[in-house]
Amino acid sequence: MATPKSNSTGACSLPQSATAAPVNTVRDAVFGELATARGLLAIRGGHVASHQAWMRRAYAIGLGAGTQVLVQVPFSLDGPPGVLGRALLMGAGWAINLAVAEWLIRRQ
Repeated sequence: MATPKSNSTGACSLPQSATAAPVNTVRDAVFGELATARGLLAIRGGHVASHQAWMRRAYAIGLGAGTQVLVQVPFSLDGPPGVLGRALLMGAGWAINLAVAEWLIRRQ
């Protein structure tokens, strides 16, 4: 099991798998851009409610990294999770944001 390493500032950083970060970055970019594009097309067509919904989804995707940190920290206290565990935790952070966004959209 890998142990956290301190960097020059004294903060701990957990080792990342070689493929997790690029895959998640591409996924976030693709889905974020799609949601933004749908929002822009909706507002160009005069569909304000649809535009607002798509822009909320895009914002939720953009904030996914912050929620992923909050989800991963409790599971990383005794050591970093494996590649599959890390991928699932990152997906959970993203899913939480989208679930809250959908709840807010449907509440209106």
